[in-house]
Amino acid sequence: MKICTDFEFAGEMLSDYGMILCSFDSGGGIETFSSGADITFNQIKPIGSNRFNLYSSTYDTALSATFQICKNPCRLKNQEEMRLSCEEVSAIQRWLCRKDGYKRFKLDKEGYEHVYWNGTFSSKQIVLNDQILGLELTLYTDAPFAFMDEVSAEYECSADTSFNLWDNSDETTDLNNSLRPDMEITILSEGNFKLTNSMDTKSFMLRNCKSGEVITIDGKNQLITSSLSSHNLANDFNYFFPRIINNYNERCNTFTPNLNCKIKITYSPIRKVGI
Repeated sequence: MKICTDFEFAGEMLSDYGMILCSFDSGGGIETFSSGADITFNQIKPIGSNRFNLYSSTYDTALSATFQICKNPCRLKNQEEMRLSCEEVSAIQRWLCRKDGYKRFKLDKEGYEHVYWNGTFSSKQIVLNDQILGLELTLYTDAPFAFMDEVSAEYECSADTSFNLWDNSDETTDLNNSLRPDMEITILSEGNFKLTNSMDTKSFMLRNCKSGEVITIDGKNQLITSSLSSHNLANDFNYFFPRIINNYNERCNTFTPNLNCKIKITYSPIRKVGI
């Protein structure tokens, strides 16, 4: 298997800066890494019993990882070129250490071609004899697990005709912990629109829709917009955004619209893998 020496962040590669992933630790011991399954289990022992009941489980922290980078020695002529100049450090840290929100991070590693994290970095210099030899990076992500590249599916539906969406996530979800996909719904017949999901107890509803109207849903940020500025969404929307749900035995979400429409669904399945 190829050793991982490169990564992508915000559309740029580490190798674009002449750098590789490395370790300045001379030890060769086994290491452990978080793999998106660091769950805190809350247990309680009933009075008069020696057995503990599991009453809740949570992810208490987002995933983070620390690793080191240095110049790629295969590109250098001599040992002296291994040191980093202040200008090189400045350029790398400007790229990685963002305060303008999370950016997509991907490892250039076999089996991780379609896996990503949303993250940003902090950085420390690794110095020997007053020379900068590398950087120690800490990646901070926005979730306790990874995601797969976005999955998109489009459906053209007649009223009360169902379609199935299979959730390929590693994480089981419930009504309190579910994925909210992005959706684009083109209404093809006028009326009060309703979208139900066989796995859910609630339905998305929007009154007074017009034929040809396009409804856009930002699931992550729970925002809804219409192509018709005259549509008063504040009055007509029931403020419930569609969810994708799966449990250990069932992954199939059966959606049913009550009006003729076209629906595009986009979401990122959850992956529990280490960095």
